[in-house]
Amino acid sequence: MQRSVIVIGAGIAGLSAAHHLSRHGCQVTLLEAAGRVGGRMSTDLRDGYRIDRGAQFLSTGYVEIQALIARMGMAGQLSTCAQWGGTARAGKVRRVSPEKPWSVASSGLLGWGALLRLGLAGALDARRCAHLPLNDYAAWQQWDDQGTATWASERFGADALEHIFEPMLAGFFFQSPEAASRALALLTWSYGARRLKTAALEGGMGSLGEALAARLDVRLATPALGLSHDASGVRVDTPHGELCADHVILATTASAAAALYHPDCVLTRTLLATRYSSTINIGIALPGGIRGSAVPDDIYGLLIPRRERKVVAAVGIESRKSSSLVPQGELLNVMLDGQAGARLLDQGDAAVLNEVFPELERYFPGVRKNTAFAHFCRWREAEPCSAVGRARAIAAYRAALKPDQRVLLAGDYMSAPTTEGAAFSGKWAAAHLLANT
Repeated sequence: MQRSVIVIGAGIAGLSAAHHLSRHGCQVTLLEAAGRVGGRMSTDLRDGYRIDRGAQFLSTGYVEIQALIARMGMAGQLSTCAQWGGTARAGKVRRVSPEKPWSVASSGLLGWGALLRLGLAGALDARRCAHLPLNDYAAWQQWDDQGTATWASERFGADALEHIFEPMLAGFFFQSPEAASRALALLTWSYGARRLKTAALEGGMGSLGEALAARLDVRLATPALGLSHDASGVRVDTPHGELCADHVILATTASAAAALYHPDCVLTRTLLATRYSSTINIGIALPGGIRGSAVPDDIYGLLIPRRERKVVAAVGIESRKSSSLVPQGELLNVMLDGQAGARLLDQGDAAVLNEVFPELERYFPGVRKNTAFAHFCRWREAEPCSAVGRARAIAAYRAALKPDQRVLLAGDYMSAPTTEGAAFSGKWAAAHLLANT
């Protein structure tokens, strides 16, 4: 008998779950409260510029995302970015590449002694976790026992903490090393250690979600208002009436899932209480380009450590990610750090720009006067916080699931806090359901 499943949330986790269930013959209904799919993996089009609203990059290490891209016939739209990144130190952009580890020292980002210490200890750690998947955060539970700040400063030194790990966590996840587990730092560090390359989709990050949704039964502007379940199945209340199915996958943020689902299990409630970091993404269109920039021409993105920044944690230079995103000149995608994001989230655009532009002028002189528009995307829940214990909690949740579980959780808080991790979590939930029905 065909199984019926309601998936709530049409971000990449929900789309992944629905895709895998549909491929295996399930009847799937995908509910999305917003008027579009993709969630934080979506793209806006403005005056010809394609602005990635949340997630910024893919990786050649994203195996689940690449499989979805291939199934959608989009492999030809995936390309690697310029492979140099930049990190600011002492007011200068230091040009580095994971393919050239010595660039960390030759650029002046770290001294040669600090690089040697980082390289020796980092290589040892990379070998120890080389077998671990980059999309399954639960697999990193053995490393989920200590905060990044203490671990990195003791193992690699304060310089590496402040100029390698801190800007990485702040720029990618809007979190501090004091608050994040070393499991997250090691997982993220492993992308470089494994010599994986940054990649992008020609149509923007949202094009994959749109392609997946086109093959699914998606109900947009249809929020789930209530959820109940018993031994016979699940019932979901919507503004258009009640829907019934055999199972439901909650593929939303933790807070949205917690509003619908009230389990007795303490462990599940702990995961549903996962906090999120906040940020603001600002797409800044510069039709005249970025002449006189302090950022070298072959750098696709800039990280700004907390010792150098006031509010801006990272800047993507979008034409170097994919020329298809920028019809003329340049597009900068600016991301605020977690503290600034939370503080400025409800402030007006002008107030935010008054803090952002002076900082950008250090690296992109004339940016304020040459801006055609600034496109704001505000994320109160940008990335799930990865405090010590989250990887272990996910592993324990999976181990405790019953074969006849009616409600399953998915989303980036249920795996690695990346688009790849979210896609994996959706596939994992679908696979668990299929294996036990």
